[in-house]
Amino acid sequence: MTTEEPYDRWHKARPEPGEPECAEHPGLVPTAIHGTQMRWQARWRDRDGRQRSKNFPANRKQAAGSYQRSQRAAIDEGRDPLPHRGRGAQRIATPTIGEYVETFLSRHEGRKSTVDSYRSRLRNQVVPVLGERSVGDVKRGEYRDLFADLKRSGMADSTRGTVKTALSAMLSIAVEDGYLEGNPVSRIRLAKNKSKSQTSRLTWKCVVALAEEVLSPYELIIWFGSLQALRSMEAAGVRRSDMEDVPGKQAVEEQRQKGQAVPLKTSASRSVIPVGSFLWEKYQEHITRWRSPMSAAVLRERGRKDFPYSEEYAELVTVNRYGKPVQQSSVTFAFTTAKRRAQARGIAVPDDATFRDLRHFVDAVLIASGVEPRKVQARMRHARLSETLDTYGYLVWEVDWENAPASFEELYGMPAPPGLPAAALVPRAERRGQSRDG
Repeated sequence: MTTEEPYDRWHKARPEPGEPECAEHPGLVPTAIHGTQMRWQARWRDRDGRQRSKNFPANRKQAAGSYQRSQRAAIDEGRDPLPHRGRGAQRIATPTIGEYVETFLSRHEGRKSTVDSYRSRLRNQVVPVLGERSVGDVKRGEYRDLFADLKRSGMADSTRGTVKTALSAMLSIAVEDGYLEGNPVSRIRLAKNKSKSQTSRLTWKCVVALAEEVLSPYELIIWFGSLQALRSMEAAGVRRSDMEDVPGKQAVEEQRQKGQAVPLKTSASRSVIPVGSFLWEKYQEHITRWRSPMSAAVLRERGRKDFPYSEEYAELVTVNRYGKPVQQSSVTFAFTTAKRRAQARGIAVPDDATFRDLRHFVDAVLIASGVEPRKVQARMRHARLSETLDTYGYLVWEVDWENAPASFEELYGMPAPPGLPAAALVPRAERRGQSRDG
């Protein structure tokens, strides 16, 4: 069954033959109230079959449609709809923000990580302030005040944006349920973080220093980020089979969140990418040093820590000291510690650098090196080429290849594009020799 549009009060549904067309809306015939404020009318029949309606302004067609669908759905399902707000009508009791947060989270069908993010933002930032208020009683100005208070508390603009996204998603469902006529948050505009400047980008000198200074069990994760463009929990979720099943290739099929294997961010994220000889050597060194088989006694002891030990963890390339999946907090702590140590050595690692900048570093270096854009897109696993070109690649004008740990081909497992400087073609073995001679 098709969904009916709300009734257009500005134009006749059944015009008489020969009636003049609307000058503003060709093809339609105007009514006597054309141009008035209330253009759209939601219509439905109540349980007794009586026609009910509610008018909406000219710019609220979507809200009128949502309201009409919610009213009709309620009648069809035997629920009490939100009564017509005409003279003498009484509104049904609407839930509080706190109550509706839980309803929204229980009904959301998105990815687990999305629901977890919404849960955290709504429960921690919204409910403590507005939780006792009715969904229909909070005005747009009060939501603006909420976002302003979050900014005054020191919350980053990007984080405030995630609060707004979660809140807007919830209020859109409240519109569908008939508790609101429109989403009061949708048209609130928040300031955005300024893009990182050219001076805050990572260099090969920074990346090598981070790999040298990070806790030894996490060194390979740094290389997964800076060579394979893996996100932090993709790097933490790499399995032996991902590295070993196809020689010279790495499969990216899943990530780890809170110890569990979960789907990747997008369908485009699932891919097979080349592995250079430099990373392969680092991988073998890591496996030899950190992933030797554990004795039964050690397994029993580690099974008492954290969350229960599972045999599947033996397949993971990088684990924590208990032999279990690495958590996001651990990667963040390890990266931050490495950054501080590198800075103490005089390496100019930007203060605002995060693990994600390793991924942007790959994008920037490959584009600056002249790699064909589609190949860069494949490496980055972006769904759109524009995303590859617009992210960070345009910020890099020169790459400090003299500080790279190996040649371009050894690092990325693909032929070096023409035009690279000689420093980008120096093999790892020769760099080791140069280092010893120096």
